Amino acid sequence: MNKLSFKGKNIIVFDLDGTIVRLSVDWMSLKEKLYNDYKKIYSENCSFESISTCLSKLVEKGDEEVLGNFFEIIRQYELVNIYDNQPIKETIFFINNLEIFGLDKSVKLAILSLNTRKTIVTSLKLANISYKFDYIIGREDVRNWKPDPEGLLRIQDFYKVKKEEMIYFGDLKKDILTGKSAGIDVFLIEDLINFVNKKKENLEFKNTT
Repeated sequence: MNKLSFKGKNIIVFDLDGTIVRLSVDWMSLKEKLYNDYKKIYSENCSFESISTCLSKLVEKGDEEVLGNFFEIIRQYELVNIYDNQPIKETIFFINNLEIFGLDKSVKLAILSLNTRKTIVTSLKLANISYKFDYIIGREDVRNWKPDPEGLLRIQDFYKVKKEEMIYFGDLKKDILTGKSAGIDVFLIEDLINFVNKKKENLEFKNTT
């Protein structure tokens, strides 16, 4: 993977859970609920490789009503413990101090997440950074989910920029695959965390000399 650099980057895209904050969600119970509901409705099993895999089956069936109901179930599970969110302090510091990292004020921040839109908006508000973001793509906003590049390409189209002007951060292999599929530079959030900590160390060193 290339060395992390923001040169020429005008759009920075973040995943949410595990990247900006850590959500407190009982994912196993949620999967079980969706699995059982799917089986009850269609009298067939939904392969639970991931939540997205099951939702994709609903898209294939063209059943927007059930898909909407499943989105609502996911939303409820995500929001029930939303006040237990744990902010990832290095990411928050970066978002609040772009100029320290040599980024222009014109740089735009966006979200591409598999979490529902209300979860994203509420999480950003709780972290006091919602005003920093002007474009969000959540679970309900696309029908092809990560690692499909649809979300990133939608963000590119929204800002009318070249792919080279964008950079995406996430915490999972599927985020890396999403960036590569879209032809957009992508890094794990650990790379940004290390980048931020090195910058903070340098700033502290300068302040003591």
